[in-house]
Amino acid sequence: MRHRYFNGRIKVFSKDKYINTTRYIKIVSIFGFIIILLALNIIINSHSPNVYGFSIYKMYPWYFWVLITMAIFIGQIILMYNAISKYETNTWHIGFLMIIISNLVLLFMPIIKGYFIHGREDVLTHVGYMIDIENNHNIGSNAYPMLHIIGFTLKCFSGISYNDITMFLPIFYSLLYIFSWYILGKYVFKNKREIFIMLAFSSILLLGSKNIMLSPNGQAILFVPFFLYIFFKSRLPKKAVPYSILLIILSFFIIFSHPLVTILLTITILLSDFTMYLNNKSPEIKIKKSTNLLSIMICSFLVWSSYLHILAYSLENIMYTLMSTDGGSSEFGRYQTSLSSVHISLLEIVGMVLSIYGPYLLLSVLSAICILYIIVFRKKDNIKVNYYHKLSILGWILLVFFSMLLFILNDQFGFVRVYSYSIFFSIILIAYSISIFLRRSSDKRNSNLKFLMAISSVLILITGLSTYSLFLSPAILKIDQQTPESEFSAMKTFYKVKENSYPVLERGTVNYRVHNSIYGVSGSKKKGITRENQVIDHFGYDNNSSLSNSYKKSYLLISYIGRNQDQNLLPKFQDRWSFNYSDFMHLDNDVGVTKIYSDKFSDVYIISP
Repeated sequence: MRHRYFNGRIKVFSKDKYINTTRYIKIVSIFGFIIILLALNIIINSHSPNVYGFSIYKMYPWYFWVLITMAIFIGQIILMYNAISKYETNTWHIGFLMIIISNLVLLFMPIIKGYFIHGREDVLTHVGYMIDIENNHNIGSNAYPMLHIIGFTLKCFSGISYNDITMFLPIFYSLLYIFSWYILGKYVFKNKREIFIMLAFSSILLLGSKNIMLSPNGQAILFVPFFLYIFFKSRLPKKAVPYSILLIILSFFIIFSHPLVTILLTITILLSDFTMYLNNKSPEIKIKKSTNLLSIMICSFLVWSSYLHILAYSLENIMYTLMSTDGGSSEFGRYQTSLSSVHISLLEIVGMVLSIYGPYLLLSVLSAICILYIIVFRKKDNIKVNYYHKLSILGWILLVFFSMLLFILNDQFGFVRVYSYSIFFSIILIAYSISIFLRRSSDKRNSNLKFLMAISSVLILITGLSTYSLFLSPAILKIDQQTPESEFSAMKTFYKVKENSYPVLERGTVNYRVHNSIYGVSGSKKKGITRENQVIDHFGYDNNSSLSNSYKKSYLLISYIGRNQDQNLLPKFQDRWSFNYSDFMHLDNDVGVTKIYSDKFSDVYIISP
């Protein structure tokens, strides 16, 4: 106890109440913002040249990334403190603001580094679709035109180049994603405690490259929390008409954005109705059925989408594999084959898995623990599981099970596309379950502090791993997606002088993608520009022959990436390299090959038999 004399009376302050003041949170907040300022100072004083780097993480010292991660973590701690505290304060705003600022530093990193375009593959083709809309004034055969329509519209009204739009749009969607979770949480959760827990998890950039690279799938999935908010608001019996109208409009928006996200949202709506049916015995929330919405979405999707054959093929492949001993290939099988062909320790395998899938795995483990907790203590502690909690449990179990089937039995499209959608259910599930646990132990202050430490450990791991995998890099067996301006200039010059009759071979440069982004996708089809034609490994010099013995008259494009990719991705496995440095030296001395163009990033050769 602490005593203070006031007008002759002794005023008693409990120790608990004295500790639970905003002063300590303010001190921690000041420390967090100082960390952000130190990180920004490193950026300002970093004068690295604007050249291609295989990893953006190596462009700044390691402690820069530690500082950013720590700033996000401090913001999360402030949110979690407000969740377990008995006293309501407004200090959570400080923690949330700290996270937003730190995330913005990460999201703006390609722009800060002066990238010409942040993307080497699909992004370049998406720019091509925007150019098609500008040139042809229609969407043509584009299966998901919404993102390209938005990009074209932004260019018309703002004058911003498509190159810059590819970097600004993902930032906008990522911020919309975070703030959508806030309004969704205010509607779904009954108390602020659950909202704070939800914000601590939902404000992490969990979707990796989808957060910072332009893609219809990425931007559509970032839009899901806002769609769910409008969906839940439209299901209420009162004042639902405006939300119902908006929901129909958003349904078409999603259908024209990406087919897979449309399918997953349709499954979510079906699960919502099924959960409502299960919840009829104790209807704490009256929710309307979604029959009309489902009819509109399914009919519109069937009329519009041409991607149903992919889903049908995947399901057919899964069934065939289950019924046969020699079924089709799978993503798991490819990983197994790759690992069996190299000597790598178990610890290195675990590290690689955590680098690539770490945030998803940790969220899944925590979600599984939350479900087990509900199952074990539901009757003992009289835990009431409401409609949204049931929906999140059912949704998470269904999506994880289906994505694991895809991983083991299918190789048509990556299982992560389905698996990543489960994080929406995970976040709601975790927030509800943790809140229930805190209410159960609300009279045990030490228990809450221990719990805060345990959750903090999970948060710092997820935050660190998500930051580490936000950008593609050799750490996750990928290369940075920067397309330097010099490569663009070189390819523009090449397309002006090339003979259309000669085929194009390449190593490093994605020829048809760059052509898409310069002339449009339809322009590439008219000129017969096809997918990349990779040159043979080691240029065939293992047989001591000239490259001209293997090809007719052709162009050969070699980029800086092509010369150094294997050495950066597989530094410990030289026997797995497709090209050695000596191969490129041999190429320059090959009498059947003539170099016709060279700059700091690209070389162009003609192969003459």
